[in-house]
Amino acid sequence: MADLKSYEVEECRAAFEVYDTTGGGKIDCVFLGSLLRALDVTVTEDTVEKAGGTKAADQKMISFEDFLPIYSEIRKSKDMGQIEDLLEGLKVYDKNENGTMMGAELAHVLMSLGEKLSDKEVDDVFAACCPPEDEDGYIKYETFVRTILAGPHPEPK
Repeated sequence: MADLKSYEVEECRAAFEVYDTTGGGKIDCVFLGSLLRALDVTVTEDTVEKAGGTKAADQKMISFEDFLPIYSEIRKSKDMGQIEDLLEGLKVYDKNENGTMMGAELAHVLMSLGEKLSDKEVDDVFAACCPPEDEDGYIKYETFVRTILAGPHPEPK
């Protein structure tokens, strides 16, 4: 890949080998999103699916040589939101114009917009990333956004 430096290719190879569970030089496409995220690429499930990812195991395999162009293309994509975009979107819920919003409203947003989360997933996200609510149920949403985008976060128990 002309646009990838040799050290980037080696970093990709090392991460790819982690997901190559059979040692056959291919990974199951159900791991494509996880592999991309392990390489610090922020992707949505929709983007992963468009790139060839699958929702179930044993449907499709991909070689390292086939993965590199996918990685390169997705890495260059400008289809992901920036912190400023996310903060601007959450300002709609900032009724007091002081950088806070109701925790319940944030939960509602996470469960109803974009890639919808389940109640349990929202609880896990809040436990790992959400600053404590004040006595009126408000949270500082900028702290939340910066924490969640900083990742990685512990797996829920």
